[in-house]
Amino acid sequence: MIGAGHAGLAISRVLTERSIDHAVLERGEVANSWRCERWDSLRLLTPNWQSRLPGYPYSGVDPDGFMGMPELIGHITNFAAASAAPVRTHTTVTSVRRIDGGYRVATDQGEIGCRCVVLASGAANIPRVPQLRQAVPERIECFTPFDYHHAGQLPPGGALVVGASATGVQLADEIQRSGRPVTLAVGEHVRLPRNYRGRDVLWWMEHAGVWNQRYDEIDELDRARGLPSPQLVGTPEHATLDLNVLSAAGVAIVWATGFRPDYRWLEVPVLDRKGELRHDGGVIVDAPGMYAIGLPVLRRRKSTFILGAEDDARDLVAHLAHYLADGGRSG
Repeated sequence: MIGAGHAGLAISRVLTERSIDHAVLERGEVANSWRCERWDSLRLLTPNWQSRLPGYPYSGVDPDGFMGMPELIGHITNFAAASAAPVRTHTTVTSVRRIDGGYRVATDQGEIGCRCVVLASGAANIPRVPQLRQAVPERIECFTPFDYHHAGQLPPGGALVVGASATGVQLADEIQRSGRPVTLAVGEHVRLPRNYRGRDVLWWMEHAGVWNQRYDEIDELDRARGLPSPQLVGTPEHATLDLNVLSAAGVAIVWATGFRPDYRWLEVPVLDRKGELRHDGGVIVDAPGMYAIGLPVLRRRKSTFILGAEDDARDLVAHLAHYLADGGRSG
């Protein structure tokens, strides 16, 4: 298992239930991306009751609230402890390559041989910044959501936020509230109200079956996997935050134009021309015994969200267990 975020730990929990020996490799600490690569005020856009993991539902006092980073890190860390997940922290994977009977995983702590590999390193490892960035004069400071922490670190003057999905609108709102003029550059985006008829919109999506729509039931699957996250923000007020709200509220540049995975260490030819994994519902094509979890619409529309990890993990572990039982003959 490569990655000890919520998705990797969900797979680990299900593997443990099936008594399948495994290790979870993590370059930093558990929930490392949430610890080190998010801005200070970030809250989940999903309500707390949806932050459920295998055998570990949310048990706090505010099920309809939205976790900030300290709470989320604690939630995932406590899940790892409760699951007794075999995590090897501060172990950076430097390469993965095919060998007879499986894979050889090289790390800065030594090499590991295994029959199967699960890529759980996440979908948001590297900010996507368009080539237009190269034309910006050097005197204009630029940030990405990885190196932006709060509005106070920006130089004096206005700000341009490029990208209007969940990250872009949240940052535009925060910077505007700090007293700076903000321009928001908008491309394709998905608007949702925070509440509808007294219920959170994500409650409606879950109970209407939208979250559980399978990848093989979705028209234009590639487009669905490439859609930006919805314009939602988690606040104590359960407020809707979209372009209308921002417009009514009346130059550094923050590039909030999305993220992409980082597979530079993967020496198995499983990436397409765009650098994306070729997979069928998380089962890597042309690499028997290799899997992925935590990617957009991996097996369901909810796959990248915390609540999506358990169902995807159980499906993938069922395939993995069959693969092991079959002696690696099935793909």
